[in-house]
Amino acid sequence: MSEPVVRDTFTRGEVVGAMVWLGIGALVSLVLEVVYVGAYVGRVPMPLSILFAFAFNLVLTKTARLWSRGSLRVTLLPLAVWTLGFFALMFVVPAVGPKLVPDNILTLLLLFAGIMGGVWPMFRAK
Repeated sequence: MSEPVVRDTFTRGEVVGAMVWLGIGALVSLVLEVVYVGAYVGRVPMPLSILFAFAFNLVLTKTARLWSRGSLRVTLLPLAVWTLGFFALMFVVPAVGPKLVPDNILTLLLLFAGIMGGVWPMFRAK
């Protein structure tokens, strides 16, 4: 039986491809989190997307860290895409179309949880 091989050298194209896919994942998760931030089950609010924002951005940053070769800019790229997308949904989209992000404390908690999930891996050892 052969041992598994772990690759730790990547071409620039592979890294760019990985970051593009992580950015797409960040945007898709952001849209889903914003849509479901005001979700209710019966009469009980269930803003589980706030927890999902923390957890998924944590996973995105950890994954980007595997590809980044120690570059902080590359590691935080999915978080930057998520944050810029959040502000675009909050300020740009309502100027030309429907308002997707509600004006309440849940939106602020979603932003805080998403950013904290994205920077949390930076405080932990590899």
